[in-house]
Amino acid sequence: MAHPSQNSFAGVLKLHSVLIRSSDSSSSPQTVKLYHNRDDLDFSTASDLSPTQSLYVSRTNDIQELPVKRTSFGNVYNLTLFIEDNYGEDASRMFWVGFKGEFRELNREPVEVLYEKAANPKDHELIAGLGEKGASRQGL
Repeated sequence: MAHPSQNSFAGVLKLHSVLIRSSDSSSSPQTVKLYHNRDDLDFSTASDLSPTQSLYVSRTNDIQELPVKRTSFGNVYNLTLFIEDNYGEDASRMFWVGFKGEFRELNREPVEVLYEKAANPKDHELIAGLGEKGASRQGL
C-alpha cells in the first residue's frame, strides 16, 4: 500500500542522503520515491509522476544511509517520500526517517530595494543653492 509523506523545511536544504530505519520484517519499505519541492502531491499524482529519485531500502533493523543525487537535491524546501511497495505486507512501516545535508535558514524579514535605471530629476527635490543644472552651474 502506498503512503506519501510531505516534509517541509523552515529553510533550504542541500540534501546529501536520506536515513531510514525500518525492520527486517515484510512490512519494511522496499521502494521509496522522492519528489522535491512539490507540495501538491496526493496518492494518484505521486504514482503518475516520475520521481526525482527512487531509493531502494534493504530489509534490516539498522539505520540505512541512502545517498541522493546532489545535483537534483541542491535547493530543497519541501520533500515528499512516496513508499511504493514493501516486502509483502498490506501496510508499510518505518520507525525513523532523517535527512543529512547542509541547511540554510530562510530570511523571513522584508527586503526593501530601490532600483533606478535612469534617474528622473522630477522625482527628486532640488538641493538648496543649486539650480536645475546642478554642479555644472556652480563652476565645478
